[in-house]
Amino acid sequence: MHAQGHDLAGASLLSARDLKKNYDGVKALSGVSLELAPGEIHALCGENGAGKSTFIKILGGLVTPDEGSVTVDGVTLRPGARTDPTLISIVHQELAIVPTLSVLDNILLGGVGQGELYRRGRYRDAVRAHLDSVGLEHVKLDARASQLSLAECQLIEIARGVSRRAKVLLLDEPTATLSDAEIVRVFDVARRLRDQGTAMIFVSHRLDEVFALTDRVTVFRNGQHVMTERTADLSTADVVKAMIGRDLVHRHVTPPPPRAPMTPRVSITDLHVGDRLKNLSIDVAPGEIVAVVGQLGSGAETVVEALAGLRGDISDAVRLDGADVAIGSVRSALRAGIAYVAEDRAGKGVFLDAPIEMNITSSVMARFSRAGIMQRTAEHEAAKTLAGQFAIDPKRLPNEVSTLSGGNQQKVSLAKAVALDPRVLLLNEPTRGVDIGARSEIYATLRKMAAQGIAIIFYSTDLEEILEFADTVLTIFRGRVVRCKPRHELDGDMILHDIVAGGVETGHAHSTFRSQTRDSAHA
Repeated sequence: MHAQGHDLAGASLLSARDLKKNYDGVKALSGVSLELAPGEIHALCGENGAGKSTFIKILGGLVTPDEGSVTVDGVTLRPGARTDPTLISIVHQELAIVPTLSVLDNILLGGVGQGELYRRGRYRDAVRAHLDSVGLEHVKLDARASQLSLAECQLIEIARGVSRRAKVLLLDEPTATLSDAEIVRVFDVARRLRDQGTAMIFVSHRLDEVFALTDRVTVFRNGQHVMTERTADLSTADVVKAMIGRDLVHRHVTPPPPRAPMTPRVSITDLHVGDRLKNLSIDVAPGEIVAVVGQLGSGAETVVEALAGLRGDISDAVRLDGADVAIGSVRSALRAGIAYVAEDRAGKGVFLDAPIEMNITSSVMARFSRAGIMQRTAEHEAAKTLAGQFAIDPKRLPNEVSTLSGGNQQKVSLAKAVALDPRVLLLNEPTRGVDIGARSEIYATLRKMAAQGIAIIFYSTDLEEILEFADTVLTIFRGRVVRCKPRHELDGDMILHDIVAGGVETGHAHSTFRSQTRDSAHA
């Protein structure tokens, strides 16, 4: 279902012309152009590494183009200079939140008009309204940002962008960490801003969001502009073909047939984690892939965090291969053979300024040490093998991780965890910010690992991912299990109904994400 058409007639509000940018001989952008009308929501699509983030950073004054110009509302921007946030404001994919500051201070950070004397009181009511509009009614203005979840911090980024009342709002993967219910709230805010004349560039790998929200779609491929069309005139296949340069061959991985009874790889009994999670019990077989699903704050994400040793001592609740294991810390979880991939790859998953090779082997460097001397050849070969499994170009192993696109950074984070040869692999939002082609590659690689006996437990807010990747789905509502069923016995409506209504029939709570966004668009 496409978003309603929007009148794009009239002069451009933003005009980017012939932008070029090279990094050490690699062409990130090769003369791309884009026009943005007032009150337009314009999707920018492309695979990881297509040039989208470089383009966004140039518009925001964070990267200096080698050639080209950007004009906003008749003002030509000075290349490399910080862009006036009342002209262009960016909601970044990688968070720009200061954890030691309050929510109020983070919203006001980098704004204009505060003057030399910073008086918070005069802004409290306005900031409260912006937070409420994106679904953060429960967050206190004076709370430290470090106390919030990743999804809550992402919503604060969005509220900050909204608060600046910029003429152009750049949304770089703003929904990647959000649940479907939270995405609906964000889309309502975006449509309200559009109706007030704000123009937006919306970057997302979730094509259902593109079709639900945007007026036009531009596709970049390998640093080049390949298409701009009205969203209503396109199909998903059209966009995917433009992104990858060919028709996508769907390689849906069929879950394995039912297994014979065996000792569970993981057995969780009566798991409690404070007030966040109550009475969770589940057995996970070797090679089984279990999705844990719930809204922000439901306790669903707590399951993988607790098993990773991030939520205190849960030693009395977990058995691995029939034996009790002590899990009271990250170190003890690793000793038990449990590896964890965090949702925040830049902050928790990789060392951005270190080489790709070192990142991949960082968790197992002791394997390559002999009498205190690193065996670099053995380390390189191990990194090369793992890089190949996740389709990371071995030639790039000496490069810093920061030179990779977000999706490729995620592959490095996954390879780093797999290097541990775990019995259990825990994934928190495993393909957040990963493009449509790389996602299927990651799923196929993880399936091969599951086939070797690794149990995989993942938390995700992406219904498409859950339906495609999981063997078993565990739904959680307000800290308690709603149901645990094989994937083939569930559909998207049933899963969403569980996590928004707790399994209780309540009007239209069972609507899918697509129908919710459609209804909101036509309200």
